[in-house]
Amino acid sequence: MDEKLSEFFKLFSNVLRLKILKILADHEQNVSDLVTATGYSQSNISQQLKMLKQADIVSSHKHGKQVFYVLKDDHIRSIIALATTHLEEKL
Repeated sequence: MDEKLSEFFKLFSNVLRLKILKILADHEQNVSDLVTATGYSQSNISQQLKMLKQADIVSSHKHGKQVFYVLKDDHIRSIIALATTHLEEKL
């Protein structure tokens, strides 16, 4: 379990993945919206989304020709909020 937990927390260690997760914590987005929101390239966004999907943290669904991404459950939202609160208390 420690190995799985370590791999899980590594997903939060990349700035772009963390930005994506924080954006998806608010509402679902497509790749174009994530490119606009983060300023990163489409290929970079897609690469990070692939990792998050493989880790079963993010899911996707099609609406017409567009693919939308969303957090799979509220646990990720809670983890980000708790970590943010912890860091804000240290300031």
